[in-house]
Amino acid sequence: MQQYQHNINLNQPDHWQQPNVYQPDQIRDKKVKSNFWGYFLTAIISAILTVAMVLGILISFKGEELFSNAQVNKGFSSERSQIINIKENEDGSDELSLIFKSTPTNKKSLEKLETIFNILQNDYYEELSESQLIDAMAIGMVDQLESPYTFYMTPEYVKEMEDTMSGEYSGIGAIVEQVGTSYQISDIIEDSPAEKNGLMINDVFVSVDGKDASEFEDVSMLALNIRGEQGTKVVIEIYRASDNKNYEFEITRANITNANIRSEMLTDDIGYVRIVEFNEGVGYNFVTAMNNLQDQGAKNIVFDLRNNGGGYVNEVLYMLDYLLPEGELITEIGRRSGKEFEITESSDAEMGVPADMKYACIMNNNSASASELFAGCLRDWNKAELVGETSFGKGVGTITQYLEDGSAVQITNFYYNLPSGTNVDGEGLIPDYEVELPEDVRNMIISRIDSEDDTQLQKAIEILK
Repeated sequence: MQQYQHNINLNQPDHWQQPNVYQPDQIRDKKVKSNFWGYFLTAIISAILTVAMVLGILISFKGEELFSNAQVNKGFSSERSQIINIKENEDGSDELSLIFKSTPTNKKSLEKLETIFNILQNDYYEELSESQLIDAMAIGMVDQLESPYTFYMTPEYVKEMEDTMSGEYSGIGAIVEQVGTSYQISDIIEDSPAEKNGLMINDVFVSVDGKDASEFEDVSMLALNIRGEQGTKVVIEIYRASDNKNYEFEITRANITNANIRSEMLTDDIGYVRIVEFNEGVGYNFVTAMNNLQDQGAKNIVFDLRNNGGGYVNEVLYMLDYLLPEGELITEIGRRSGKEFEITESSDAEMGVPADMKYACIMNNNSASASELFAGCLRDWNKAELVGETSFGKGVGTITQYLEDGSAVQITNFYYNLPSGTNVDGEGLIPDYEVELPEDVRNMIISRIDSEDDTQLQKAIEILK
């Protein structure tokens, strides 16, 4: 089974940003040190599908082992990959089974599943084949684990992620996240159809092309329905809490391309870098932006991480290595190939900025995962103070593995600690200066807020002055 390193941002975006502003050959020579095997951090606010009712296994006994009818993807590789059993019947047909240890608890659980399997085969309103029940069993096995970041992805879901990671697609340019049972907009691309038609951050989806938003299995399925061929139209109904009313928009889809780094000088000696997302290539763009700001006289920097839902760990480490002297960046603890691991990642002594450069990181409730690692690490090193709102609170990482039919499973397989030893999962980062945006600009795109009205930005500038 192939490992694939990409961000599954189940804020699931209707877009992902393309690293196309700065070219890799412009970067200064910096080492990249990563042993993450394709780990990445994600900001997932997505409900897990419940399909446990179709977890069915037929049991047979042989010596000290239990057998169950099932299929295993031939591409799967692990220490238990040889658990498939093929038994040839007298008529020449084969029977497939999975092998389990013969323990009282296994026997009890399998007997229960056998009962459910038989019930569904006999009494479900539609006839179900064994393969249908086996597929449902596999999906349910993944989706019923405790971690909300472990789940099954259909081939369509995987394709949507690949499209988003390419940084260019056809849609409306709105980032969508799931909050509770609702789907709402967490960010909007500048000059996109979503912005031009008047959609706003925090708008809640009511329907897409007449289909009630509650009918979508998860946020990615909603995003897939919003996307479509360039030039085609999609009808979206939203609820806007600030007006306490619904609005309907007919929006023409367009090609969406977006940069992951935006930078400028705020004052003669304070630079500004907005990190939209930690996707592929953002590290190169970041270093080039930082070099350009220093050439313009920047002594200190404001990092804007608002609405940044996360991304690749190795990109974050690359950026931190550029900013920090030699020392610890992150420790991740988890399991891989059946074995526990604990790895500490560190920066080297080489820095791309002066040792006395200071930072202010602006965050909000949508700043998650890799954003929290970036800001939390800088604060632990006494290099940055945090401004804004408490961040989302995502302190675990995942890997994604493809299956032969084009589907995939995302697995939570490590949690990470900041240099101080703290883990942000479920807690978030509490800002040093808690500052809210004014009500009249709270739902605007960050880049469209006038700097004088951006109370969080103004506080960050005040700190660095």
